[in-house]
Amino acid sequence: MAAKEAEAAAEWRTVRLKLHILIRCGLCYGRLTPPVYQFENGFVTCRKCQKILEPSSSSTPGYIRNHGLEKVIEFLSIPCSHSTHGCNEYLPYLGSSIANHEKDCSYVPRRCFVKKCAFEAPNGALVQHLTAEHRSTIHNFSYEVPLRVSIDPYEPLLVLRESDDGVDFVLFEPFDNCSEHYNFSVVCCSQSRPSNKIFSKLAATSDEGMEISLKAPVEQWKGLFGVSLVVPGCFYNRDGKIDLDVYMYVED
Repeated sequence: MAAKEAEAAAEWRTVRLKLHILIRCGLCYGRLTPPVYQFENGFVTCRKCQKILEPSSSSTPGYIRNHGLEKVIEFLSIPCSHSTHGCNEYLPYLGSSIANHEKDCSYVPRRCFVKKCAFEAPNGALVQHLTAEHRSTIHNFSYEVPLRVSIDPYEPLLVLRESDDGVDFVLFEPFDNCSEHYNFSVVCCSQSRPSNKIFSKLAATSDEGMEISLKAPVEQWKGLFGVSLVVPGCFYNRDGKIDLDVYMYVED
């Protein structure tokens, strides 16, 4: 009990080391997880490789468990693989924390919304790219206040920024259209996720007074889009654009 209390009270220190040397099997170069084995010649292997190299005669080097390295691995935390893009999370090396975090990490590089553009960056940097490289205009709006926009079918992409919290959204057409129908989706493209659930209502109105609309939850942009509003060509106005009323609101 005293040993465990002393271990718990031990001072934590930050050190720098080359992880690929410390936690890689010396034979297959796979990730080391307990049990870790060390041969008499200092060669460290994973369990799978240890079985392959298990001594078959007295002339073959023997092996022992490397409990010290296992203890290091047990308490090891490593940075998210997207740290080069700005993520500051450190995660336990063992278990599923790394995979679960990196699957939903907001710093994962995403492809640009503009078709045929190969640029990739995390969400926050994508908006900067859209405004700097593609000259996308930022339309400021407020939650629960309708915003009317006119969209050119040949440039179906708008950046929407909430005036109070500065959260960025992108209204875009996700498909390569081969017809007069257009599909419009709204996604959140800010680096941080909003704390509350956000919904959007998109409504298109034709010059003849016809209206179609769609309500849907707004998801964080992960390279995929959800449901979209399908707008037929008869909704184009006299300028050849599509008038959309965008209504964003928050639910606790």
